[in-house]
Parts: sequence; structure tokens; C-alpha cells
Amino acid sequence: MQRLDPKDLGNAGNYFLMTSLLVPRPIGWLGTRDAEGVDNLAPFSYFMGVASDPALVALSVARGRGGALKDSARNLLERREGTLSVVSADLLQAMHQSSAPYPPEVSEFEATGLTAVSAHTVAACFVGEARAAMEVRVHDVTDYGSTHLFVLEVLAYHVRPELLVDGRATGLDAVARLGGSYATLGEQTTLPRPQTGG
Repeated sequence: MQRLDPKDLGNAGNYFLMTSLLVPRPIGWLGTRDAEGVDNLAPFSYFMGVASDPALVALSVARGRGGALKDSARNLLERREGTLSVVSADLLQAMHQSSAPYPPEVSEFEATGLTAVSAHTVAACFVGEARAAMEVRVHDVTDYGSTHLFVLEVLAYHVRPELLVDGRATGLDAVARLGGSYATLGEQTTLPRPQTGG
């Protein structure tokens, strides 16, 4: 194997290599609201579960051109709350379009034709067409200079009833992010919990 030093790769080189190594990645489709009441929607694939008690997820938002805060990061820092919608395969094109650089006064919900559903416990909307979504508030945030890492507490889940089986969400048909492309999960395998010998 070839050894590569992150210091030699620079920001872009690290980004391209890391996003092609850490695959597949779930997509956190983040809904936030700004101080003027405009609902923002943007996808982020540096997204993961952290804990179940309390229920925490993590999402990182890199700065934009010239180091400017993206709308999502600014809204989370100011309002401390938002939503996360699951991206299913039928929503791939709309999700991808929502990542376009719309100005702050334009709502991606309106620009993409998606239904903005008001959350119950936070001042933000989630995607009405999504099969599942979460309402979240900021639990902790770390500023790494080029990126903000948000740890978000889940306040409520929204799941289509027909997809809940034995307390698990099924049939999400979730989309994952690869290096520079998207993928669906395809064939899935269930294995029993391994046992030690003896």
C-alpha cells in the first residue's frame, strides 16, 4: 500500500480521499430556520449516530468559500435547533438540487418543490415527502476553524407507521453518499450475534 501524509495532501486532497474512503455515508438532510423565518434545507454526509441515551447524532458543516458560514451552520449556531430528514431513493434528485448555492433569502423547500412540514418541538421544518425525520437541538458544538461539528440531541422521531416493525424503521430505501456519487443500499444481510466458544 502507498503511504500518504494528510499534511502533504492539503484541504482538497484530504477531502477527496477521505470522502472516498469513508463509504457509504448516510445523509443528514438538515432543516433549519433563520432569524427572518426563512426555512433552509441542505444535505450533509459527514453525519453519524453518536449515542442512544441520550439520543445523539453528529453532523459537521464545513465553511463555504472564503471561510464564510453556510446558512445551515449559521442557523444552528443562532437558533440551536433543526430537523433531519432521511433521504430515500425517490427523493435523490430533490436532495441533490437542495445542495445548490441558493442565497439565504431563498428557501430550498420552495426551490425544490418539497413540502415543508412544521416540527412540533423546534422552530424548523422537515421534508413532508420523507419516510422518516428527526427533530433535534444543539447539544454541543466545536469549531475546528474550517468546520463546525454539531452534536445534536434527538427530541422527536417521525416515522411512517407502516415502516415501524418491532421498534425498528424498515423500508427506508435510504441513499448513501460515496466519494463523488450516490448509492442505494442494495442487498442486505442479517447475521446472528456472534458467540464465544466453550
